[in-house]
Parts: sequence; C-alpha cells; structure tokens
Amino acid sequence: MRISTSMMNQSALNGIETAEAAASQTQAQLSTSKRINTPADDPVGAVQLLQLNTVNAQNSQYLSNGTAANTNLSLENSALTTATNTLQSIRDLVVQANSGTNTPSDLKDIATQISSLESQLQGAANTQNSQGQYLFAGFSSTTQPFVRGSSGSMTYVGDNGTSSVQIDSGTSVQTGDPGSSVFMNIQGGNGTFSVSSGSNSATGVADAGSVLSALTYQTAQATSPAPYTITFSTPNSYTVTDGATPANTVTTGTYNPTSGGEVQFNGIEIGITGSPAAGDTFTVAPAAKQSVFNTIDNIVSTLNNAGSGSAAKAQLSTVLGNSLQQIDNASSQITNVAANVGARINLISSSANSVNTNSTTVSA
Repeated sequence: MRISTSMMNQSALNGIETAEAAASQTQAQLSTSKRINTPADDPVGAVQLLQLNTVNAQNSQYLSNGTAANTNLSLENSALTTATNTLQSIRDLVVQANSGTNTPSDLKDIATQISSLESQLQGAANTQNSQGQYLFAGFSSTTQPFVRGSSGSMTYVGDNGTSSVQIDSGTSVQTGDPGSSVFMNIQGGNGTFSVSSGSNSATGVADAGSVLSALTYQTAQATSPAPYTITFSTPNSYTVTDGATPANTVTTGTYNPTSGGEVQFNGIEIGITGSPAAGDTFTVAPAAKQSVFNTIDNIVSTLNNAGSGSAAKAQLSTVLGNSLQQIDNASSQITNVAANVGARINLISSSANSVNTNSTTVSA
C-alpha cells in the first residue's frame, strides 16, 4: 500500500490527540485524586463504583436512623427513670400514711404531697423530644397524651401505635412506647385478685392476698365464681360465699390472729389481722386493670376522706395495703419497659458498629 503525505500527517495528528486525551485524563485524575471521573474512564469500574456508592448511602441512612432512634430512646429512658423514682416517693408516703398513728389532718397533708408527685409523674408521661413530639403518645405524637378529663380523672388520648426504623439491612428497632403500655392497663391487686373491706365496725385488716395454686383458682371459677365474700358471723368465725346466684358456701373457718389469721379457699389465701366484729365483710374480686394515675387518685381520695376511729383506720389500712401492691405492679411494668428500652439502645450501638465496619471508603 502506498503511504501518502496526507496519511502520515493524519496519523501524526491522531497520535497527538490521543496523547492530549491521555494527558488530560491523567491531569483530571491528579486534580481529583480519583481514577474514575466519568464512566468512559473505566466502564466496569464505574458500575462497581455506583454500586458501592449505593451501599454507602444506605449505610449512611442506617446510621442516621440509629442516631435519631437512640436520641429518642435515651430521652424515654430518662423519663422512665423519673417515673420510677416518683412512684417510689409516692410509695414511701403511702407506707407513712399506713402507720396508724396519723390524724385526719396528717393524712390530708400526705395526700397533698402525693398529688404534687402525681403531677410530676404526669410531666414524665408527657415528655417531649426536641421536635416537640410527645414520646408516649403513639402515632399521635403532636397530641399531649395524658390530660385531666372533665370528670377529674386522668385520660390517655394517645393511641397504641409504635414506630420503627431500619438500622441495618435486616434489623429494625422500635423508637418508642405508647403510654397505654407504660402507664395504663396495670394489673390491680396482686395481679390475680384484689381485696376490699365492707363498711366494717371493727379493726380487722386484710392484706393483698396471694395465690397458692393458680390452676385450682382458675378451675374453681367454673362452679364457684368470684367475687367471694368473707363474712364474720362472730369475731372468731367466718363463712366464704361465692358470686353465684344464689351464692354458694365455699368454706367456713375459725379466725385466730395469733396463729396467722389466714383465710384459705379455692387455691388462694388472704391474711387478716386485728379484731373483726360479727357482720364485718371482705370482698375478694378478680383484679381489674387500671392506670397508675387512677391508683394514685384513689389513694389521694381515700386519705382526704379518712376517718379517725379505729374501724376507719382499719378500713384505711386495707385500702392502702392493696394500693401499695398496685404501685408495685406499676413500678414493675415501667421497669420492664425501661429494660426493653435499654436493650434497644444496645442493639442500635451494636448495629452501628457493624454498619461502620462494612462501609467502604470510595476513592476510585
């Protein structure tokens, strides 16, 4: 083939242009410190780079989600700690009120202190984050969840919703707890039944009772249902009847406080102290769930209306004894929620470490 002058010139020009392009690419790589600046630099590498950028963007979002969730959960944990400490202070005051040496005026002073602590507990239940969202309102985060209703009782106006965020490719974490699962629906009494006294004329006092055999108690409900009534026919003898119509006699017994004074039937036991009189009664009913605020309201009302006689003090002691059990139930429920919150905070920390380890620094 004949090589002409024009062909030689064109070949030289192509070489110059190729060299200039390579120099330009090298200059771009030097100025950006990246080997790939456009897909043309390395088509296969560019695809891989795009995939890495996508993974890193996802990891960055996971870390951001975890940080936001951790902030909310840490704030919730602080509110739960406040609630627990407040309930302990209320419990101490109830124990003080149950000493038997207080005058009606003393009990009203204690009721005032408990009311103040209840306001503090309400404040913890209405905790907001930095965005003004209520932590314990469920999905209704812009609505104050715990408010006093027109009847004077505390009402929960939030919902049962729970939000979650993804903190790695296979893990989501719940970012909060609705107030309904923290401060509401708390089992009353000892968790199975509660004990109350009638309009008794003497000094008999019943404790919160205990379950000796849950199976026996549950089985008995089919033929001998609660509520049960313990009626003293004399100061030293009693009859237990059930809630059937007409009522059935469950058991009878002799009351002897020096040997313990326990009344046992259908797998349960109620301890009675003091000196009941003929006609005095105690009612054993299935435990009903209620909010911690209702429990506290009942305590305050009982203290404000307490009498000064020995019989009135005995009735007060029965009420306060059961109230202490309900406060313990509330504290236990809040403590369980707090433990779960702590586990979620630990999960976020562990996941963040894993995400950071798996993240790739893109420098191509």
